[in-house]
Amino acid sequence: MYLTPRNVLGFAILGAAAIASWYWSRDTIVLDDSGDDGPAAPLGYYLRDAAIRVMDVDGSVLYEISAEAIEERPDENQTILSGVFVRYSPMTDVPWEVSAESGVIPRDERFIELSGEVELSSIPDDRSERTIIRAPRLRFTPDDFLATTDTTVSLVLGEQRLDAIGMRADLQDDHLELESSVHGQFDR
Repeated sequence: MYLTPRNVLGFAILGAAAIASWYWSRDTIVLDDSGDDGPAAPLGYYLRDAAIRVMDVDGSVLYEISAEAIEERPDENQTILSGVFVRYSPMTDVPWEVSAESGVIPRDERFIELSGEVELSSIPDDRSERTIIRAPRLRFTPDDFLATTDTTVSLVLGEQRLDAIGMRADLQDDHLELESSVHGQFDR
């Protein structure tokens, strides 16, 4: 066999045909190493040391929700917060702040389900002592200035303490309703 232009052209065509048949017949399935055969979960966000500021129609801050961590979980329709702290703007004239170990904001809702050493604390404008309300769990609706719970509640006024089960507090009007099993002792 001699190298003639015809033979070279034939080898080039055979080589191109072999490469093309290999390329078209190769397995093109991409394997996913995650081991999850189901559809991918929707992506959310994760923030550290973040704050959510809620504004009025004029753009003034009404209140701020700050947290050590905020994680959106779209597949669970909720946002998870840890190290939660809520404080109203001085312009709202709501002298209260709220803190909790954790919180959950369900999607399309305007309340926060707070849990883990929840504390509502007044901010006195004079030299009086703070009023502190503690509960293990509390539903807080900051837009309506409402805090409610059906769990045990402790109300601390200086050295005085009052315990109850269930509570409804309107922070804007400084109105508190204790629901049942109210016990306490006030010394003169």
